Amino acid sequence: MQEISDEHLVREFKKGNLEAFDHLVQKHQDRVYRLTCLWLRNGDHAEDATQEVFLRAFKGLPNFRFVASPLTWLYRTAKHVCSEYNRKQVFEDLDESTQVSGNRPELKLNQKQIAEEIRNRVDSLPRRQKEVVVLRYFEEFSTAETAKIMGCREGTVKALLHKALQKLKQVEGSI
Repeated sequence: MQEISDEHLVREFKKGNLEAFDHLVQKHQDRVYRLTCLWLRNGDHAEDATQEVFLRAFKGLPNFRFVASPLTWLYRTAKHVCSEYNRKQVFEDLDESTQVSGNRPELKLNQKQIAEEIRNRVDSLPRRQKEVVVLRYFEEFSTAETAKIMGCREGTVKALLHKALQKLKQVEGSI
């Protein structure tokens, strides 16, 4: 079975087909949630942000002009929503956001510490370098897709990624 394109789903939604919007949400909600988790570092706030992204999509897609791809538009909407959350300082401290609900002492503390260290290192990068690392390595977008999402050229993505990796290696060497 061939996957339905995002463009087709948006066109159908613009015609009034609500099932097309449901399909678009199902198709991208996990990716949007992962991105909001990375930016907000809090699962509860990420869920709220993800809902806000799709609420804005529901309201905004009827006027969508296909200047960008629907996925790029969703990504940028998620970025704006998370920026608003960060500006309002709605999210909790990192310690609280990395806690797992319930009493589960069998969780591997070492894995939690490693994940926290990776997040801290990536967070230490300048904003554009952090963005390119998240898109390329965490979300596994291609260089071309990353360039479209970020609104820049592929060469810029490659340069930002190179600089980011150099900085991360410097941080690693100093620990």
